[in-house]
Amino acid sequence: MPNLPESEERHVRDYVTSQEPDDLVTLVQKVGSRRILTRVHEMYDVHCERSRWWVITDPTNLYSQTDFPEVEQALIFHLGLGLYMAQQNQTDFDEEEEVSGAWRRHEQAIAAMDSASEAEDFQAVGIKCREALLALVHDIADAAEVGELPDAPKGSDFKGWGNLLAERLADGRMRAYMKALVDKTWDLAVWLQHYTDATPSDADLVLFATAHIFRSFAILVRRQRSGPPERCPKCGSYSLEEVVDVVEDPESGFLTTRACRACDWRSDASFTSWEEHFKDSDIEGCLRRTGGPSDRLHRGE
Repeated sequence: MPNLPESEERHVRDYVTSQEPDDLVTLVQKVGSRRILTRVHEMYDVHCERSRWWVITDPTNLYSQTDFPEVEQALIFHLGLGLYMAQQNQTDFDEEEEVSGAWRRHEQAIAAMDSASEAEDFQAVGIKCREALLALVHDIADAAEVGELPDAPKGSDFKGWGNLLAERLADGRMRAYMKALVDKTWDLAVWLQHYTDATPSDADLVLFATAHIFRSFAILVRRQRSGPPERCPKCGSYSLEEVVDVVEDPESGFLTTRACRACDWRSDASFTSWEEHFKDSDIEGCLRRTGGPSDRLHRGE
């Protein structure tokens, strides 16, 4: 593998140090990269003074090479762990607060599925999914990113709401896709509700489709809220991170820069003195009340 950009190496080194603070990192080498189900997993061989690790990203985790002699073994375990966590958290709506009410309804649909055994039970899952879809549009309609809705559809008109929200939150091919998703997902839930020969596979498919549209709308709201991600002005990469370096000369404080992990571009450094930092922080008042270091800093001690 080619030499790592300094910022990427530092990112991995800092992660391992955060997990194993008493074992000094001596070498970081990138050994591979795999795209699996739309996620890119970067793999690193990390040497420490007393141990050796595989570090695998998205999400980032480390694995002892004593337990996993080959990086492929660690990757397989990493993927399996990710799938297990996803299954355990399939109704974890805390991460998608934009549609939290809809996720609670979806959790009820999953509970109905867990106890289902006959066709009518699987039909009831369709009813729960319909209720969850209606909760979805109510959640999204309240988002500030949607704006004023003077001609809002009726509360039970999922397709009307869904298409209106797609208009407000997306454009181009994304808008067309979301409108198609609105129509097809609602039709699928209604179909399951009335399908007298419903099977477990039918109910599973509707549960999956319902969760998918929740995540899709949550992504659109976050996209509007945060705007496009910053890109490196030199190479166009999204791999930017904030780097903080503590300095003592000519004044005690820290330098903050934006660094690209893809090409090692760095922005101009912005200096912040410790006095300025504590003055702007929420702990300033507390430090003053307790006679802490901020007070001594102001007095020049």
